[in-house]
Amino acid sequence: MQYWQLMTKTFSKSTALLVACGLIGFSSAGYGNGNDFNQIQQQIKQQESKLAKQKREQAKLQSTLKNQESKINAVAGELRETELNLKEIRKQISEADKQIKLLEKQEKEQKAKLAKQIDVIYRSGLNPSVLERMLSEDAKKAARMKVYYEHLNQVRIEMITNIQATQGQIIKQKEVILGQQQNHQNQLFTQKKQQQELEKIQRKRQSTLNEINKNINKEQDRLASLRANERALKQEIQRAEQAARQQEQREREALAQRKQAEEKRTAKPYTPTAQERQLINSTNGLGAANRQYNKPVNGSTLYTFGSTQAGEVRWKGMVIAASNGTPVRAIANGRVILAGQLTGYGYMVIIKHGDSDLSLYGFNQAVFVKPNQLVSAGQTIAQVGNTGEISRPALYFGISRKGVPVNPARWIK
Repeated sequence: MQYWQLMTKTFSKSTALLVACGLIGFSSAGYGNGNDFNQIQQQIKQQESKLAKQKREQAKLQSTLKNQESKINAVAGELRETELNLKEIRKQISEADKQIKLLEKQEKEQKAKLAKQIDVIYRSGLNPSVLERMLSEDAKKAARMKVYYEHLNQVRIEMITNIQATQGQIIKQKEVILGQQQNHQNQLFTQKKQQQELEKIQRKRQSTLNEINKNINKEQDRLASLRANERALKQEIQRAEQAARQQEQREREALAQRKQAEEKRTAKPYTPTAQERQLINSTNGLGAANRQYNKPVNGSTLYTFGSTQAGEVRWKGMVIAASNGTPVRAIANGRVILAGQLTGYGYMVIIKHGDSDLSLYGFNQAVFVKPNQLVSAGQTIAQVGNTGEISRPALYFGISRKGVPVNPARWIK
């Protein structure tokens, strides 16, 4: 919200009103009544002092809120990284378990073959007392086994020994991984606790800010603020789109040079990578509105496209209710042209689809993508929050075609 503009307007109106009252009182009382005039001057000074104090408090709270939101964004990113690490560790543990089971199976098979050979030796007339010694634990030691070299298959004994050694190594490796998992779980617990504390502080600051706004946030000032936010968003989109077009042009030129050089070197047609194929197909937009895309988040619709936001200002997108931290997913392949804070929209992600289509995702508490990054349909790009012009966790979702906002509900299932 444009707090400085709001405070200036409120101050001007209040001062003008008091001055007007003062002039009327001064005229009716005559030149001799200086007490009334002095009282009005004192009221003006008090009002000026009050407004100045409110302005300082708002500026301080606005700065504090912005810092808290930045911290929440950072913590959420760290949490996501830790969760991905935990997932990889669990995968490693699963692979280690499979290897251990495979080695145990191989060891069992080798021992069965060894037992069969011993049985053959026994049936061929080997002394039972010798057989007992062979089956004893001491017989597994190399010093004892030398006595029976001529009766046993040394190769299989070495295989069993190797299997047991490998199995021991994997068990140790698993213990190390389990230790790492415990460390990551501890870290995850700490980060979640920190995030909860930050969100608690943010709610307190937001509550205080709302109380101040009740005193000076008139309807006309809110309308002016909303219009200013819309203008800022439009300007930011224009700037970001221009930068994205220039970046795509550079990447296409680089791809063409790389393709020419590779084909010249190999004398074969160049096979583009998955990311290069996405760049080649990046001229494709969202297509006709046919409810063909999944919703960016699941939840009920709080505000529909075109519904009243304040006065004659209407929502240029839809607002979907969702819990704090809910993953926000891109509806289609595209290029991120904006990922950051915008006044009135909080943490915003804008994705460019083709030459003329954009999808917008606002009010987030954290973003996980960067400008110029290529993203795929269904990829997690952010987390739901309440960092914009809204008091509860939700996602602002919009679609723009050729610079004109259109109803996004027509494109999602």
